[in-house]
Amino acid sequence: MPEISEACQAADYVLQLTFSDGRRGRVDFTALIESGLPPVFASLLDPAVFAEFRLEHGTLHWPGDLDLAPEYLNFRAFAHEPSLQRQFADWGYLEQQTVHA
Repeated sequence: MPEISEACQAADYVLQLTFSDGRRGRVDFTALIESGLPPVFASLLDPAVFAEFRLEHGTLHWPGDLDLAPEYLNFRAFAHEPSLQRQFADWGYLEQQTVHA
């Protein structure tokens, strides 16, 4: 399972991520943050708090012991990559019946 090996901020709620498999992608958190992350993530609405991310144990962490699973971030970065659809389905991010061999 790919972990995050590098992360940098590209815009207010956009991070450029490099994964341990060498893939690089951007994750735009704007829609996630504005449309209803669980309440525990409410502090990330503040761009200054969002910018305080750090890389630990292969994933992103924020103040208050907030983190997101690296496989979820991988999915967010490459959700439209055809070669990864089966993997995303296996991880539970896609409906199994929509994935073709």
